[in-house]
Amino acid sequence: MLVLRSAARRVGGWRLDGVAVYATLEPCPMCAGAMVQARIARCVYGARDPKKGADGSVYDVLRHPRNNHRIDVTADVLATACGALLTEFFAARR
Repeated sequence: MLVLRSAARRVGGWRLDGVAVYATLEPCPMCAGAMVQARIARCVYGARDPKKGADGSVYDVLRHPRNNHRIDVTADVLATACGALLTEFFAARR
């Protein structure tokens, strides 16, 4: 959400046509919905989120047929490395 807000400020509007978002984890429903509303062109992520993923793991927000905009998604990019990075991050926070 923060990166979308920052990008919108930078371009001077809420439409982020042609923008790609890169993330270590599959977007949650809230972030996926914000990406659809912002008209993000592409989402690339590493690890799937079996608890709250919104690219088909639990929900299918990014490419739902009733959306007025669909996002091109590339999933599982360096999934093992991204999963390890997330595990390390959350272990350090506990």
